[in-house]
Amino acid sequence: MDTAFIKDILLALKAELIRFRFWCVLLFILVSGIALLVGVMWPKNYATSALLFADETNILEPLLRGRAEVTSIDRSVQAREIIYTRGIMETVARQRGMLTKDTPPEQEDRIIRAIRGGLDVRSEQNNYFRISFVSNDPDNSFETLNTIINVFIENSASKKRQESLNAFNFIDAQVQTYKRQLELAEEKLKEFNAQNVDGTEAGVATRIAELRGEIESLKITIEETEARINTITTQLGNESQYQQTKGEIDELRQRRQGLVNQLEQLLLVYQEGYPDVISLRAQIAELDTAIHMAQASGGDVYTGRGEAVENPLYEELRRQLSVAKVDLRGQKRRMESLIHLSEQEHERAQRVAANQAQLSELTRDYNVTRDVYEEMLQRKESARLSMTLDIEGQGISYRIQEPATFPLKPSGLRFIHFAIIGPILGLLAPIGLLVLYVMVDPHFRSARALQQQLPAGIELIGIIPHYHTPLSERLLRKDVVILFFLCLLAMAAYASFASYWHITRS
Repeated sequence: MDTAFIKDILLALKAELIRFRFWCVLLFILVSGIALLVGVMWPKNYATSALLFADETNILEPLLRGRAEVTSIDRSVQAREIIYTRGIMETVARQRGMLTKDTPPEQEDRIIRAIRGGLDVRSEQNNYFRISFVSNDPDNSFETLNTIINVFIENSASKKRQESLNAFNFIDAQVQTYKRQLELAEEKLKEFNAQNVDGTEAGVATRIAELRGEIESLKITIEETEARINTITTQLGNESQYQQTKGEIDELRQRRQGLVNQLEQLLLVYQEGYPDVISLRAQIAELDTAIHMAQASGGDVYTGRGEAVENPLYEELRRQLSVAKVDLRGQKRRMESLIHLSEQEHERAQRVAANQAQLSELTRDYNVTRDVYEEMLQRKESARLSMTLDIEGQGISYRIQEPATFPLKPSGLRFIHFAIIGPILGLLAPIGLLVLYVMVDPHFRSARALQQQLPAGIELIGIIPHYHTPLSERLLRKDVVILFFLCLLAMAAYASFASYWHITRS
């Protein structure tokens, strides 16, 4: 939208304003008068409000802190729900004298709805909330709001006292319950200790460790005994039961060794088939046979009476072997006994572990119940004190932070507002209608708009402007003067009536 088009629109608007000048002035006066009439008939509402503080501390909360979570309540929302209840509304209406025993139910509902319609409860920050009431009578607005606040606070105090009593009864019932649970836990603990005498886990573990140490030590002893038996048995195999003639056998061995040395010297020079090598091997074989026969015969030494002389080392080794075998049998029997005792101790350890778990559970239940019982006794006394304070009226949850003030002026739109806005609307109404008419009128009022509507290749030749004769110009000026004085007269009457009504009726 360029400047030329806006200029054409303004010129068209001026032309239409001159054309419909009488209707525009009439519309201006009519709209202003209607706005003033609306201001006269507009109802007056007197609003007053009071600011209350909601103490969100609950009686049960300090009494059950650490034991039970008390539900957090939005006191402003709760206050709104309480104030809007029918019981509060009926009490307010009866105290204000709006309701009597003979009031019909339909009228009673209308009165309660009217009170609810004028009432507003809004939440503000930091546990504050504002109660407002609107009425067409300032006295009724002020008195009704004070009555609502008083009834609400009295109702809250009554509920707080009931809450304290319920809290005390609840705590007392819990004390009795935990007392019975504590007695039952004590009885179970006594019965368990009387029935289980297997000892403690520490004692059983010590005994098992001792047995394990003895078993390990005994295993080492058995291995040493078995090694000693094997050694003695080997020595017995190398010793003869009777003494032997060692000299002859040693001599044969020395001769054999000499022949072996000679054979080795010959093999360095000659082969196996050499006669001397074959002769030496035959002599060595004969000596081996002789040594074997001497050893097989035992080479026993006999006395002059033909009796064999026993070997004392052989007898000593046999005695040691017998003692070692006896020790081994005793050690194995002791090992079996220790293993059996260890198995019994492990079984006892399992029983003690099971009993210990049950004992721990019983002890834990007993300790927890005892602690809760003792704490609940203290909380019971606190609940008794809280109940006493609330009965004496020191536990009210709501306080008036800003009392209600008497409304001296009506709230919202007043007559003066309509009186001021009337001429403005009267002026804007014809201008707006003319603008709308110019925008939707299908006639061409601009050469530029016509040029844009023509097909391509067709140009606008010229424009014929409106022609005003001197007579028409004089008549136009005369009409403008008349309409101007008419508007002045209308505005003077408008201002006079508005001032009178504002001074006398507002």
